Amino acid sequence: MALVVVLSLVLLPGNAPGVGAQGLGDRISEARQRQAALQRAIDRQKQLLSDLKADQSVAQSALGTTARSLAGINADQAALRKEVQEAQDAIDTVQARRDSLADELRQLDWTLQLLEQEIADGDQELDERRRLLGTRLAEAYRSQNTSLLEQVLADQSFSDVLTAANAYLSYGDQDAQMAQDIGADQRALDSLRALTTATRYRTDRLRRDTQDAEVELRDQKARLARARERLKELEDETQAIRAGQLSDFRKIAGNARKQAAMVAAKAKAERKLDNKIASLVAEAKRRAAAAAAAAAKENQTNGGGGGGGGGGGGLGEGSGSFSWPTYGLVTQEFGCTGFPLEPPRGSCAHFHDGIDIANGDGTPVRAPADGVVAFVGWNPYDGSDPSFMLVMGHAGGLESRFMHLQSRYVVRAGQSVKKGQLIGYMGNTGNSTGAHLHWEIYRGNTPINPRSLV
Repeated sequence: MALVVVLSLVLLPGNAPGVGAQGLGDRISEARQRQAALQRAIDRQKQLLSDLKADQSVAQSALGTTARSLAGINADQAALRKEVQEAQDAIDTVQARRDSLADELRQLDWTLQLLEQEIADGDQELDERRRLLGTRLAEAYRSQNTSLLEQVLADQSFSDVLTAANAYLSYGDQDAQMAQDIGADQRALDSLRALTTATRYRTDRLRRDTQDAEVELRDQKARLARARERLKELEDETQAIRAGQLSDFRKIAGNARKQAAMVAAKAKAERKLDNKIASLVAEAKRRAAAAAAAAAKENQTNGGGGGGGGGGGGLGEGSGSFSWPTYGLVTQEFGCTGFPLEPPRGSCAHFHDGIDIANGDGTPVRAPADGVVAFVGWNPYDGSDPSFMLVMGHAGGLESRFMHLQSRYVVRAGQSVKKGQLIGYMGNTGNSTGAHLHWEIYRGNTPINPRSLV
C-alpha cells in the first residue's frame, strides 16, 4: 500500500517555482534597446558621412577653381584671394564634419563594447546555469536508480516518504522550467549577438569611409597650402614691381605739386585722346566697310570666287568673347587704385581705366577680338615723352587701346585684323616705369573692365 501511494505521488504533476536566471532577460531587453539606439546612431552617422562627402565636393570644386585661376594667364589676385578663402571655408566645414563623425564613431565603439561585454557576461551566466542544471539532472538520475520501495522500507516515518516524494517531483518541474528559461535566454542572446556582429560590420565600414575622407581632407589641405604659397609668390612679385614703379614715379615727379600737375596733365591728355579716338574709330569703320564692299564687288565681278585676302571683313560682328592680348603678371587692376599718377574718376581719388600686364620687353601683343585698326603711332597728347599706342574698333561699339608698345608698325590704320593676330610688341614707351602693356576697353567714353569680357 505504501508503494502504491508513493508511486501515485511520483506520477502526479507538481507545481514547482522556476529557478531561471534572475534579471538576464531584462538585461537582454535593455541591451536590445541600446542596440536599437545604436542603429539610429549609425543612420545619423551615414547622413553625416553623406554631408561630409558633399562638403568635400564643394571644397574640391573651390580648389579646382583656385588651381585654374593660378594656372591661367594674368591671374586676378583679388579674385584669387577670395577663391582661396572660399576653399578654406569649405575645408573648415569638412574638418568640422569629420571631427563630428569621429566623435560619433567613438561613442558607437563604446556602446558596442558595452553590448559585447553584456553578451559575454550573458554567455558566462548561461554556462553556469547549464552546469547547475546538469548537476541537478545527474542528482535526479542517481535518485531515480534508488528503489522507492527501499526508501519506504528504510524510512521510519511514512510522512518522511511523502515529503521526499514531493521534493523529487518538485525538482523535476524546476529542472524543466530552468531548461526552458535557459533555451529562451540563449536564443535571445544569440539574436542579440548576430545583430551586434552586423552592427560592428556597419560601424567598421563607416570607419573605413571616415578614414578615406580623412585622407582626402589631408590632400585638400596640401593643395590649399600650395595655392596659398603660389598666391603669396604672385603678391610678393607684384608688390615688388609696384614698389619699383612708385619709386620711379616719385623720382620723376618730385614734390607733391609736380605730382599733382602731372596727374592733371594726364587727365587732360586722356580727354583729348578720347575725343580724337572717337573720330578715328568712326573713320576706321567707314574705311573698313568701304573695303569690304569693294572686295565683295570685285568678287562678284570675278564670278563669285573664294574669299579674298586680308584687309576686308569689317569689325567681326558676333565674333564672340575677347581673349587676353598678352600674358604676364598683372601689376595693376582696373578700378580704384593707390597709384598717384592716375587721375580721379567718380568716387575714386585715383582710377586706373585699364589693366597693366608686366612681362619682358618684346612680348607679343595680339588682337583680343576681331576688329579694325583705328590708329597706330605715338600718342599725340603725351607731351615730350609719348607712348607708342594702338587703337582697335570692335563690334558692339567697343574699342581697345594698347599703350607703351614698342615703336614698330606691325599693322596699319584701316587694316582689319582677326582675333589672335599679332598687332605689336610690349614695350616701355611713354610714362612707363618698366616693360608692360596697358590695355583698356571703352564703350564710347566709358571704360569697361577687360576682365568682364575675357
